[in-house]
Amino acid sequence: MTADWAQVTRLDRSSLVTWLRSSEPHDVRWTGNEWLGVLQLFTMRLTQEGAEVAPAEWPAHSTAFDVLLDGTQRADGIDAREAVVRRLLLTATALTHTRPTREVALLDPRHAITAFNAVLPVRTAEAARVAPRWRSLAPEDMRGLFRAAGLVTAARALKPYLDETDAGNRAFAADLAAWERDVLVHLRSEPLPS
Repeated sequence: MTADWAQVTRLDRSSLVTWLRSSEPHDVRWTGNEWLGVLQLFTMRLTQEGAEVAPAEWPAHSTAFDVLLDGTQRADGIDAREAVVRRLLLTATALTHTRPTREVALLDPRHAITAFNAVLPVRTAEAARVAPRWRSLAPEDMRGLFRAAGLVTAARALKPYLDETDAGNRAFAADLAAWERDVLVHLRSEPLPS
């Protein structure tokens, strides 16, 4: 298979996963937009065809997703925050088709939570302190607060898949609840649905 972008974008989901798990993607010199296009294509196909993925195929799909995120970031197609948003949302989407498992990064909410915590620009307590007066914040602080709110909004998609017996999941759920209760209500004109 060649690394010709147009040919890669014509691959079906299974062939795309096979190609992404080969050594060839590591030598590709695509632009950020080209990588982003393949990432979006993969995400769309997995979203639409997730019910067709056999349990034994999920590790390969997870590895393919990691290759795409890495390639897209290295080519400046997305930043670390956007990569985390995409991981949160695709993990939640994948979990509508199969059960969570620690053996597959894409199917492990803890993996997405770790990535979320690594890029969250404002912690919960600080966000709760400044949210009621967000309009008076310095532009940089305001941007940080809204970036964090965007991450939290994406992270809410994981709520149905959190194992309450896991201490990390419980802490994450409590953090999300605090954001909803103490932060997001100040940043939106309407309350978020439960």
